[in-house]
Amino acid sequence: MMAPRWRTWLDQPQNVPFRRALYLIHLWVGIATGLYILVISLSGSAVVFRRELTRWLLPPDGSFDAGYPLTLRIVEWLVDLHNNLLAGSVGRDINGVFAILLMVMVLTGAVIWWPGRRRWSRSVIVVRPSRTRRFFWHLHSAAGLWGFVLLFGWAITGIYFAFPEPFEWFFNTFDDDPTGFQRPGEGILLLLIDWHFGRFGGLGIRVLWVILGLLPAILFCTGFAVWWKRIQTTGKFAGNRERQRG
Repeated sequence: MMAPRWRTWLDQPQNVPFRRALYLIHLWVGIATGLYILVISLSGSAVVFRRELTRWLLPPDGSFDAGYPLTLRIVEWLVDLHNNLLAGSVGRDINGVFAILLMVMVLTGAVIWWPGRRRWSRSVIVVRPSRTRRFFWHLHSAAGLWGFVLLFGWAITGIYFAFPEPFEWFFNTFDDDPTGFQRPGEGILLLLIDWHFGRFGGLGIRVLWVILGLLPAILFCTGFAVWWKRIQTTGKFAGNRERQRG
């Protein structure tokens, strides 16, 4: 008798067709959005200290006799790149579309991560390169798992910044008390927005957010490495098979 699908999923998810379909979606969406992910990840990390730099570099009296500091001009350029892709409202809409694709990758990646009951514990750690030939796969899987909440928060707030109307509709629809200070679900979104920018804690959180902001770039690079290695392996296998036929 064939094992029930749920049991196959628990023990051997690699044999579930639905998982393979999600893997292909995750793979090709990741490849298609790779350059965007690199730009957003690097620019986001670069502007974490925007407020502090503004306070440190602007003259106390607010005068600009020496001109606007070059460092702040670069930071503001990076902010515009991160928020609007240097293209105004059109860039903000494009950001929203890519944020939706990022959400697709986050959710499909969470499903793909599950390796089965016997192997799940090995997928939460990064194995040393000397102990495995799948180092990039372990790094990609573990980083994606531990960064799931952050990645989800960045994706959902990115969607909100570009397309706030559906969120406002949701908050208003489920708001039974129009005179209340906060609408249902709004507090969670505001918390995620603070998380998006690292607007809590002190200097330590800012430094941590600079590092964590590189997580999407790391995931893209490791995912690309896994894909490229698989392409090379497939090519070698096909070449050997052709030589055997010859």
